[in-house]
Order: sequence, then C-alpha cells, then structure tokens
Amino acid sequence: MLLLPAAVTAQQPAIENALAKGQAADLGVHFHSTVELSIPGTEDVYAADKAVTLLADFFTRAVVKGYKRNHLSTPQDGRTHYSIGDLQTAKGTYRITLYYNAARKITEIKIQ
Repeated sequence: MLLLPAAVTAQQPAIENALAKGQAADLGVHFHSTVELSIPGTEDVYAADKAVTLLADFFTRAVVKGYKRNHLSTPQDGRTHYSIGDLQTAKGTYRITLYYNAARKITEIKIQ
C-alpha cells in the first residue's frame, strides 16, 4: 500500500477534477508562482496567471473529455513528487506529467 502525506492526497482529487473538466483556472489554484509549461507549440517558464491562460487555450482547442491518473509518486531523498496521467481530448490522448514542489504546488506541467 502506498502512503502519501495527507495534504497531497487531499489536493489530488481537486487537481484531477480540474484536469478532467479542462478547467485551467481551477488547476491554477494549485500553481507555484511560476510554472514551467510544456504543451504542443509552447515551452517556457511562465507566471502562474499566464500559464493558466495558455492552458485554458490548449484545453479549449483540444476539447478535454476526461483525465485518468496512472501514477502518483511519493517525495523521497529531498525530491519532490509528480503525477502522470492521460488527458483524453477530442484530438486524442495526451500524456500529462505534473511536478510538485515541497509546498505541494505545481511547478511544472508537461503535455505530450
């Protein structure tokens, strides 16, 4: 059985719900002040509000249909944790990886 800190497991359903519904603003609540964002056609470090805008545009263009988490790591040896899942859209399925800092804020998003 995998044990995660309570704060991680408490926020995870909200993050996954935001992804499943393509709600960038709801996901943005969990962002660090800057986010390294890698989505098709865009890759850079952005202020949280700009990252929300770019994700909202991507979610709208791709037409998000759902999200399924495949893996959630635990922090260890001073490293932060991450999650990997599938973002189902009208344009196909994308693999999405979220990286979190020690404060459990999203610092990086990769959509492939």
